[in-house]
Amino acid sequence: MPQFYFHVQDESGYTLDPEGQELPDAEAARREAVSATREILGETLLHGGALNHRTIEIADENGHVVGRVNSRDVLFEDGQFRSYSDDVTHSAPSNRPSK
Repeated sequence: MPQFYFHVQDESGYTLDPEGQELPDAEAARREAVSATREILGETLLHGGALNHRTIEIADENGHVVGRVNSRDVLFEDGQFRSYSDDVTHSAPSNRPSK
């Protein structure tokens, strides 16, 4: 299975991913980068910090960049806040009485 590396660029600099992760293909690596960015954004919201200055660069095992995911792409789509089908808030309990 191919190895992909997730290098992070933000306001503090560029951090190389020395370990990487085995994933089936570049699309799976992109989904992983989006998921990681969502987690980072959640932590940033919780603890404070800039939301829009982070990019994850996806490199293959040969060091070739096969994609980039930045926080703006994760937050917005066509100028609107983006939603995700796996958003756990959709399954959160509501205050509606049981039937």
